[in-house]
Amino acid sequence: MDNDLNHTPEPQPHSVGELPLFPLDIVLFPNMILPLHIFEERYKEMINYCLHTREPFGVVLIKGVVEETGRVETFPVGCTARISGVERLADGRLNIEVIGEQRFRILDTHEQRPYRVGLTEAFFDNPTDREDIQPVVDEVQLLLHEFLVRSLALMNQEIGEIELPSDPQQLTFTAACVLPISNPEKQEILATINAEDRLYVVRDLLRAEIERLKKRMEVVWKKVQTTQYDAYRCPN
Repeated sequence: MDNDLNHTPEPQPHSVGELPLFPLDIVLFPNMILPLHIFEERYKEMINYCLHTREPFGVVLIKGVVEETGRVETFPVGCTARISGVERLADGRLNIEVIGEQRFRILDTHEQRPYRVGLTEAFFDNPTDREDIQPVVDEVQLLLHEFLVRSLALMNQEIGEIELPSDPQQLTFTAACVLPISNPEKQEILATINAEDRLYVVRDLLRAEIERLKKRMEVVWKKVQTTQYDAYRCPN
């Protein structure tokens, strides 16, 4: 897979421009790596356009389909996807890897090309006082670490060193990526423009998920104990 792809400057807050849109059944977050298999002609054309211009495209979550027209409706907030690697297959299909970069809002769309194009506006979080939110940042880091350790232990996977983001925005996005929550819940986290609000949301989600993992581990441990006991039980 070719990874020698140049980057262009990041958009400034409230910058408006056109962006090719890729409706998917997934929420892309900034710095999230996403592999995609491209087989539809319109999206092959879109990816080739982005490769030629070295521009990103936008990933937006599908909301539903209008029954009368068959038009795919999406949520109004998405994330730009920068192509970081591409593999061209013999039949014209593409395997690509993208990394999420910048959140955007859709202001308008048109379909003058084979794929949908949005008039989009980049946006960032509202300013927050880092000292005020540091306690909940620390708590979310600890909870996310515990969640990852417990999840890996249940899967019998080796637990190595885990490095977590210290930046509040990226910390919440990382938690949203790994938590087993619904796409609408992930979408709400993506669209929230207050880091403190997101921190409290993911904190509560992590607390709930850790409690669920604790109960699962108790069940697994009881099964192990029962199996060990049965192995030494004398037959009647």
